[in-house]
Amino acid sequence: MLFVSHASQDRSAIEGLLFVLRRTRQGVWLDDELGGGEAWWQAILEKIRECSVFVVALSNNSLASKPCRAELRYAQALRRPILPLQIGPVDSVRVTPLAATQVIDYRNPDPDTDIRLIAALQKRTAQVAPLPSPLPEEPEVPFAYLMRLATVLASPELGHHEQAGLVSELRSKLDEDCRDPTAHRDIVRLLYLLRDRPDVTWRTRSDVDALLSTTDTNLATATGGLTTVPLRAPQPEVRSPSPPARPTAVPPSRSDPQPSRERARPRAIEATTPHPVAPPRRTRFLRNRWVYASVACLAVVGVVVVAAHSRSQHEEAEIAMLGDSELDTIMGVSGMKTVEGGVRQAKVTKGVIEVTPPECASALYPGLDQTYRDIGEHQVSWRVAEDRGGIGRAGVDANHFVDQDVAVFPARTGRALEFVRASAIPWKVCAGQTVRVVYFGTDTYTWKVNDVGGDGPEIIQSFSLDGNDRYGCQRVLRTVSDRVVDVKACGDDVGDEASRIAGRLAASVTHTAPY
Repeated sequence: MLFVSHASQDRSAIEGLLFVLRRTRQGVWLDDELGGGEAWWQAILEKIRECSVFVVALSNNSLASKPCRAELRYAQALRRPILPLQIGPVDSVRVTPLAATQVIDYRNPDPDTDIRLIAALQKRTAQVAPLPSPLPEEPEVPFAYLMRLATVLASPELGHHEQAGLVSELRSKLDEDCRDPTAHRDIVRLLYLLRDRPDVTWRTRSDVDALLSTTDTNLATATGGLTTVPLRAPQPEVRSPSPPARPTAVPPSRSDPQPSRERARPRAIEATTPHPVAPPRRTRFLRNRWVYASVACLAVVGVVVVAAHSRSQHEEAEIAMLGDSELDTIMGVSGMKTVEGGVRQAKVTKGVIEVTPPECASALYPGLDQTYRDIGEHQVSWRVAEDRGGIGRAGVDANHFVDQDVAVFPARTGRALEFVRASAIPWKVCAGQTVRVVYFGTDTYTWKVNDVGGDGPEIIQSFSLDGNDRYGCQRVLRTVSDRVVDVKACGDDVGDEASRIAGRLAASVTHTAPY
């Protein structure tokens, strides 16, 4: 499993990196879907102990992040293999804990960069060692003071000395953690909660107003209460193509002489009040990092109803696969017969095939559930045909074999093209290798993999059966609008048959002539 350590500000910058890492067929873990507090931190530490490679998304943001620094120190103490990938500006690596570690520049990745990345992952995965015994001391929960201060603010009464102490500590922490936007927001919200208490003194209110006037407007402006949800369990949050509507700030009072009243303030939302949102595409757990159940009386979040994402009729339309007679013509044989297939259901690999090295499975086999898991296995339809019927497996008695697959991606997102380009990475890594495949733990086939042609919108690769150079396969992956056509054709002296089949399938999508 790969653990990806990143600063919250860099989440959008690592999307492409995550896509490539998931193509390695290793689990990829990051803490986006966990709640906060002690349980959140313990889950992170457990995943660091379990990981085979600790990937650092390196930037000035991550170098300044307390959680990222603590995660890195713990991974180093556990002797986990470290792989730093620079994804943003870095002032100087020489003065960081990564000074002696080779860093891969991933700011403007290309196919060659991705190949180096996968090679580095393979090398470090092979270096993973048993955990030390005894285990090193666990790092403390970052920003634990926020939970403590939130508990103090939940008290029904605060004297003027306690209020003054809170102001002093919040001022100090505001200076100390100004570079972490999440902690900064929570400190600002605690300041608002202190200032708006019914027992607040005039001196405390004045001091807090002075502090708020020096903070960044965007950080101080309300975005629906505390950053974290004061509930026991993580709550679902709707993610939509455009940013969801945020709770509006309390409008300033024109008659209020205090300048601080011109600033937006947090507005608590009643739990029974529906919160309007844009049509959702998927759900994730709202990150609940720093302030948790101890402040339940301070803010309440609205319930968000999650709706299922539905595809348009066009996106759900089935693709007409080539029939047996068409395959006869292209393959130059007679008697091609469809032996199995699936409609909106990818091929399941677990317990069926074992590929060595495992990253080459996506190069040899179309339509695998692991290959297409990012779009959902129910978006892949496929059909397998042979000239002798039977079990639908290439290489059996030099049979002619065709596997046609079509995957549907979200419309007008460009993800189909991204998928093909990303697929070229493991294909290139496997080029020149000899790949061993075991079916159901018994039948074994060995393939010699050739070079890859193209980077996108189409990539092509061929491979031949070890010990029988005449028998081989051609594999083609092609982007067609919001779909990916995925074809493998095998037989004696196979040439461009898969390309021709892919052309026919592409024509059925675009309603044009195939040639």
